[in-house]
Amino acid sequence: MQNPPTTTTTPQLDRLVSADPDLVDRIFDYILADPAMALALQKLDVQVGECGVRKLKDAVRSEFAGEKVWVNKREKVAHAVLSMFNGRNATEVARRLHISRATVYRVIKQAGPGPG
Repeated sequence: MQNPPTTTTTPQLDRLVSADPDLVDRIFDYILADPAMALALQKLDVQVGECGVRKLKDAVRSEFAGEKVWVNKREKVAHAVLSMFNGRNATEVARRLHISRATVYRVIKQAGPGPG
């Protein structure tokens, strides 16, 4: 029977990692900043202290190691376009959202005719 690997502290590596957080760090920071989410983790009997969170982060990194990630922001952009567009301001909407006019028109076309 093999012994589990021992965990050693590496202050220099820890400083480097904390100076340049990866996607997992940023997601966990977001989750733990919300009191309701942090409480939910506690209710699941997960130690929310530094060690418990580190173990969860390591498990997530292990599970998704080597995966390419694409974060969809289409819904957010579509909502912004539809809320800003008045029928004549496609150029202004595109400029404000840092997207092309073609994207503005594509979102409008995909949304279909409005009410009325």
